[in-house]
Amino acid sequence: MRRGAIGIGTLIVFIAMVLVAAVAAGVIIGTAGYLEQRAQAAGRQTTQEVASGLKVVNVYGYTNATPPSSGTIQRMVILISPNAGSEGIDLSNVKIVLSDGRRLVVYNYSGSFQNAESVKDLFNTTEVPIWNNITNNASFAIAVINDIGSEMQNSHPTLEFGDMVALCIWTTMFEYEGKNGIGPSTKITGKVIPERGAAGVLDFTTPATFSYNVMQLQ
Repeated sequence: MRRGAIGIGTLIVFIAMVLVAAVAAGVIIGTAGYLEQRAQAAGRQTTQEVASGLKVVNVYGYTNATPPSSGTIQRMVILISPNAGSEGIDLSNVKIVLSDGRRLVVYNYSGSFQNAESVKDLFNTTEVPIWNNITNNASFAIAVINDIGSEMQNSHPTLEFGDMVALCIWTTMFEYEGKNGIGPSTKITGKVIPERGAAGVLDFTTPATFSYNVMQLQ
């Protein structure tokens, strides 16, 4: 009887150990699966953050003064396109940050949108009437230069690989020698910041003298 009791006790202990091991294995397997899924999701998000983003192709400034050297840059066009491998970027959530060292201006999307693929002069307010919608406001309008999929629309314009747009802004919030606008030999820094991904960098110094009404700045 004593041997049978010892055997039954040993069996009970053995079964208990097996059950505990099974539960522990289940917890470990479940945790490992959860961590694996989290790692995959984090990897995808990291890849999107690294690959996605904007690049600044060119920046142009405009003064309407005659002669140009007597004026200031009052309007600016920033040409942007997505980085290689970037996902679609909703331009309605983009911010433009611009500073001349004395003033910092943040531009938001105004909702003004125009297809400008056939436009000859981006600074011509007749050809590009969206300029009149953002006069003296800290907002930007979008002129579409190239839309590969022909799918861009004004509510949520999405920039995809191969697309290029011009972000149109007024710079009359800045001041130079009592005149609205950006003057000569002025260091300008800033960024074009998407909702997710790398920002496009703005970093240039305006010419020492304005010889033309339209000038390339970056």
